[in-house]
Amino acid sequence: MNERQLVENTRKIYQMLGDEESKFVYMSRLAYVLSGDIRYAMGCIGTYMNRYVESNGYEFTPHNITNLLSKLPKDRKIVLYGAGGDGAMLLPFVRRDERFIGFCSATKEHQKNGYLTYPVISPEELLAKKNLSVVIASSNDRYDLMDILKDGGYPQELVFDAIPYYHSNPEESDQYFGPKFMKYEEEEVFVDAGCYDFLSSQALTRHCKCVKKVYAFEPDPDNYQKCLKAVERRNQKRIVDVRIFPNGVWSEKTMLHFDAIGSTSSRVSDEEMENSGGIVIPVVAIDDTIDLNDKVTMIKMDIEGSELEALKGAKKTIQRDKPKLAICIYHKPEDMWEIPLYIKKLVPEYRFYIRHYSNYGNETVLYAVIP
Repeated sequence: MNERQLVENTRKIYQMLGDEESKFVYMSRLAYVLSGDIRYAMGCIGTYMNRYVESNGYEFTPHNITNLLSKLPKDRKIVLYGAGGDGAMLLPFVRRDERFIGFCSATKEHQKNGYLTYPVISPEELLAKKNLSVVIASSNDRYDLMDILKDGGYPQELVFDAIPYYHSNPEESDQYFGPKFMKYEEEEVFVDAGCYDFLSSQALTRHCKCVKKVYAFEPDPDNYQKCLKAVERRNQKRIVDVRIFPNGVWSEKTMLHFDAIGSTSSRVSDEEMENSGGIVIPVVAIDDTIDLNDKVTMIKMDIEGSELEALKGAKKTIQRDKPKLAICIYHKPEDMWEIPLYIKKLVPEYRFYIRHYSNYGNETVLYAVIP
């Protein structure tokens, strides 16, 4: 794409956006993509933090965290259980405490490489120690983490839940579902591309009366097992029917190389770029998988750069049902313009919004809704 085309496409997409926050996030993100200057990314991060402070009851303050830390035993080292966004938020405050030694996470990638420069131990290592103060630092799966510790015989007097100290509503997860422009049916038929651990489908139940059916796709073998276990634990009154596929989503049915690393970063890869987690997976088109008797009401995609190909494989479904879309656009630079323009071509009536989720750089989501 030459400079003139880039300017024209940027202008088109800017005019498609439904509110000022979307326009600001888009231009900030695009400037960061083109320049590599982290200062532009800080604009996106600022909108994320402000939204929590002003709209969602976000109560993250040094006083709250100091209060939490004061409750922990003085003679025990501290581990944050959860190496994700919540852990990153807590880190600037907890790292000042000389008792803090690092994180705990089931993600093998973090165990190998660490997280935010700190070491990461596995849940098995943590359960073997049974002598550390464990601070739960994951709002999405906090209860699962607590159950792991309890079932493993971890001393409950050494387990502390950080979430109530900075989330006034710790059950609310607004990524993909929360923005006010997202309107829901009483019964939703949801396509979850990049299911990971099934938590997105569970989060959707907080926004509608019933999730009638879920089509979930997760090709990473470790993550797929997480999904199966989560499906078994689901509330069947809230999520009635689940069809989970050990496949990736693509523009057609084929086989592709895949880096399976047991985390949200697992992705389709080029053959010559395979790492130790490289496998070959079957991928399918959403259009070929959805039951034609189902009217799809929402599609979410967070698939590490395969979003455009997956959208091509969902062309008929999108044009027929005009579902709400929540599509990640931060994995590849060209996603910033190719994905919005492709979706608009499929359904010209769509109105676009963009929101950023993360206080350390990524997670930018494009939403498409029928006004």
